[in-house]
Amino acid sequence: MKTEKKFFVYVDYRGDDGRPFYVGKGVGYRVKKTNRNSLHTKIKNKHGMVRKVLFETHIEQEAFNKEVELIQELKTHIDFGEGGANFTLGGEGGSGRKYTDEQRKKTWESPEIRKKYIESRKRKWGDPEYRKKMREARKKKWEDPEYRKKMSERNKKTWENPEYRKKRNESHRKTCEDPEYKKLRSELCKELWEDPEYREKISEARKNSGEDPEYREKMSEAIKRKWEDPEYRKKRNESHRKTCEEKKLKKLGKEDQKTQ
Repeated sequence: MKTEKKFFVYVDYRGDDGRPFYVGKGVGYRVKKTNRNSLHTKIKNKHGMVRKVLFETHIEQEAFNKEVELIQELKTHIDFGEGGANFTLGGEGGSGRKYTDEQRKKTWESPEIRKKYIESRKRKWGDPEYRKKMREARKKKWEDPEYRKKMSERNKKTWENPEYRKKRNESHRKTCEDPEYKKLRSELCKELWEDPEYREKISEARKNSGEDPEYREKMSEAIKRKWEDPEYRKKRNESHRKTCEEKKLKKLGKEDQKTQ
């Protein structure tokens, strides 16, 4: 008679102070294995490890749900900054089942999770070495024609959804209004433009794009769509008015200096 598969959710605790640092899900043989990711190994080697099975079930989705719940409850995701070693929010596994949209939405409804994640991203991107590493990895990806084609088709399909465009635009606007983000963005741009190779590459890319009729037509259509949005027109007009007023005040200031 075939035995029904059982799924376990376990927690790894530091051997010295008992702090939880990893939540996992698996069947019996996987629970016995102690190798996970590189960070998990470092913590295990330095502090020791005690593994405890906290949940078991014959329904795999229940195990996924419990894994997601415990990662949030025990703050073992790396972005919480509590010394955890989970690189995902759970709900994924060797069976190929993924973290559901409902679980993802529920997770991001937590202000604490969003705040921790944003702070973690800021710390990472504030590190010049990390930025360099990410730029090189991105460059390598985009040098692959198949990858570029795949991403282009995916992005095109995604942006055809009005709801997605609205959501992304609102998110981008809020991000750009963050003083810390603007400062970091300014530093990143300055660092990039100080690289002669980068300047030459961008200049050449713009020149080639401008000479491509298909690209010009594509950009023309994109700009047209933007100006059809009342909110975008209002924002651009306000920005233009503000710029004109600043130029006018600057000009008047120079004229006053001449008359003195």
